[in-house]
Amino acid sequence: MFPQLFVVISLAALLSFSEALLGIGRSQTIDVQGSLTCDGKPATGVLVKLYDSNSLMWDNLLGQTNSNSSGQFSMTGKIHDITTMDPKVDIFTRCHVGAVRCSRKIVVKVPHSAIDNGNAYSIGQIELANKYPGESHDCIH
Repeated sequence: MFPQLFVVISLAALLSFSEALLGIGRSQTIDVQGSLTCDGKPATGVLVKLYDSNSLMWDNLLGQTNSNSSGQFSMTGKIHDITTMDPKVDIFTRCHVGAVRCSRKIVVKVPHSAIDNGNAYSIGQIELANKYPGESHDCIH
């Protein structure tokens, strides 16, 4: 089991290294924006991260920001890759979290159609007081 896993990880690392060294692949850009509320009020200072989701390797962090005083955020991410990026937005919120619990992590998938289209993809307004499918808690973000 472990030798096969080692081979897969080694090949993925070699492919990533070759891609960077040889310039294989293409440049891709994604713009994302949205608005966050907690109990209907702007959620200020919420950490938002933009990733290229990977299945074999760690996700690539493309950008991060905090929501402003109006609860809004906007960011751009760029990557040079041989495969089409799989963008996602991770939102780390303390809205309706107990004193001893870690931040709630809400993941929003971004469609491939938003890549390189020249317009910011809006994830819309997200009410952080709601519960979302697949949300988790994250203490180290």
